[in-house]
Amino acid sequence: MKPDRIILLTLSAVLGAGCLLILLPFLPAMAWAGILVYVLWPVHRGFCRYVRPGVSAFVITVVAAALVILPLVHVGLLSAKELRNSRGWVEDVIQNGLPPAPAFLGKIPLIGGLLSDFWNSSADDLGGMATQLQPVLGTVAHSALHALSHIAHGLLDAVVALCFAYFFFLAGESLLTRTRQVLLRLMPQARLDALFTLVAGTVRGVVIGIIGTAAFQGVLYALGFELAHAPQAPLLATLAGLISIVPAGAVVIYVPLCLYLLAVGHPVIALLLVSYCFVVVGGADSILRPWLIARGAELPYAITLIGVVGGALAFGALGIFLGPVLLVLGLALAEEFAGQPRGSWN
Repeated sequence: MKPDRIILLTLSAVLGAGCLLILLPFLPAMAWAGILVYVLWPVHRGFCRYVRPGVSAFVITVVAAALVILPLVHVGLLSAKELRNSRGWVEDVIQNGLPPAPAFLGKIPLIGGLLSDFWNSSADDLGGMATQLQPVLGTVAHSALHALSHIAHGLLDAVVALCFAYFFFLAGESLLTRTRQVLLRLMPQARLDALFTLVAGTVRGVVIGIIGTAAFQGVLYALGFELAHAPQAPLLATLAGLISIVPAGAVVIYVPLCLYLLAVGHPVIALLLVSYCFVVVGGADSILRPWLIARGAELPYAITLIGVVGGALAFGALGIFLGPVLLVLGLALAEEFAGQPRGSWN
């Protein structure tokens, strides 16, 4: 290889590494923006028939921001209200101790007697217990501050992603054209077209399958929680729907809720609610999610499940969408390397 060629390649590698380091803090936000723009691109194209592209991009971005931020503000306000309402009760309990164990607590099968004895034995010793738990409370407070920092960082990332989405709406077609021009230097036209089709179908199927299923499950949870007269039913249903993006994630919402209903003396309602959430809502997830994903991508449900869970563990919330895409690309490359037609291993 000629020396000038080596120098050019070295400079290109150094320049590429420098650009990557500059963009690295923004890559998650850019990925979220790319997913959002891809999903809403048909809406943007249709809206551009009546208004200028800049106006369409601005309106869609503002609406998306409202859909993201308003639920978070609602959750924050409700949480602050609940904390304010419970502050007086907590102070009274710490000063005067807990009242005697309620009668229904002893009626809980198997563990009711143990819970009642523990309640009564510790009711008058909350002051000493609070003193003993000072180190633990400090750790909990530190963890809470750490969690608030993560929430603030997440909100900042959401704002940055929405800003990128606005510019992607404006320059999406030109960015796609330039990306294709670069990739054509690395692979033939036919293979590039097949790759773009595969990625587009996978992203569409995963987004529609995951988001659509989570929204439908949120509606089902809201119906069940309202019929069970659960406290803060709309808030809990919203959280359950959001967590349902991860398969079986809503267990952390409805299982404690059912235990609460059991503890306050509604065992039949608790049993019916947990059965409804596990059988009806869980069954809808098992049927609806793979069907919606299959509409956009030829992707086996097992690979989808592994991609969603593994991607979430590896990359956080972004990995829920990134994981299945990476796995299906890996599967396609493995099929091509083995000389098998696309989809033969599905």
